[in-house]
Amino acid sequence: MPNLLGQAITINRKTVRNRIVMPPMVCFNWGDGHGFETVDRAEHYGRRARGGVGLIVVEATAINREGRLHVSQLGLWSDDQVDQFARVATACHDGNAVVLVQLVHAGSKAIGPKLYSASSSVDGDKPIQAMEPEHIERVKQDFVQASLRAQAAGLDGVEVHGAHGYLLNQFTASRSNARTDGYGGTLAGRSRLALETVQAVRAALGPDFIIGYRFGANDPSLAEDGWLLDRLVAAGVDWFNISTGIGVESIVPPADFPEHYITWLGCALHAQRRRAGQIGRPTACVYGLVQPAQAERLLAGGQTDLVAIGRGLLADPDWANKALAGQAVNPCRHCKNGCAFRLDGRSCPVFGLSRAAATPA
Repeated sequence: MPNLLGQAITINRKTVRNRIVMPPMVCFNWGDGHGFETVDRAEHYGRRARGGVGLIVVEATAINREGRLHVSQLGLWSDDQVDQFARVATACHDGNAVVLVQLVHAGSKAIGPKLYSASSSVDGDKPIQAMEPEHIERVKQDFVQASLRAQAAGLDGVEVHGAHGYLLNQFTASRSNARTDGYGGTLAGRSRLALETVQAVRAALGPDFIIGYRFGANDPSLAEDGWLLDRLVAAGVDWFNISTGIGVESIVPPADFPEHYITWLGCALHAQRRRAGQIGRPTACVYGLVQPAQAERLLAGGQTDLVAIGRGLLADPDWANKALAGQAVNPCRHCKNGCAFRLDGRSCPVFGLSRAAATPA
């Protein structure tokens, strides 16, 4: 019978009712190309809140138009975009969930006609420009302004995206940052944009607003990760959602670790922080956790503080309530051609079956 999943945890000054996190997952093709939803996100996230999730992180949301990672991505670069997030906040709070939004600039992975990153390069036939200092300052302020809009919408916090090869990760990674100014070179220089961004958000939004950080692990090493984690805490980060950075090809988890290597990265950094006595900021691990037994095993082993259930919650919005009640969930099938949910939100075979089964004839 599950027990650890149901334990409450405090993040900053907010009580999260259990250890289950819905991580940020972009709902592709649910937007109009201008940062506005065309499919109701309040229903989408509110449904998972009612389904028992303790902490919800709304999908990656662009801080400006140039930094969008997809044409249909949500935005928070305009005051006009606040209302859609206010509805999400209300729906999640009505379901007793704490709710944040992930903020991102995609850098060289953006869809804009001009691409920017830490350093200049060429991606196929697309030139990538190194960001000038004044441009860097604008991006920091765009993170701050998007965070202020999230606060105005009634959300409990933001998650700054520093993983998956997006802009902040392009600065922190030695592989993609060849700058020779104060934003490159040493680990401290490469980390400067991430740290200054978090510091600016914390200064603008005050001590009670939750700041999470999507951390790109093994970038370039777990030892350097620990250095950056400590300084992000000092800058104002309240919790870490651990995923991959640039250059994780060399990672091989221990033979007796039953989950994916991305999950192991989260557990490894959690263990590193515990050994260093840095246990004041919770960490979450993610990837491929579709069964409650997997999540319980990680919590029981002290390998993580929180478990992020991604596709499992797309396939079964009641995953959390079922897991906490010891009931079987509708597991993600890991569709071979990619997640079917991303097509239109209604194509997940398991979600479709479970919804049909719950609908009276």
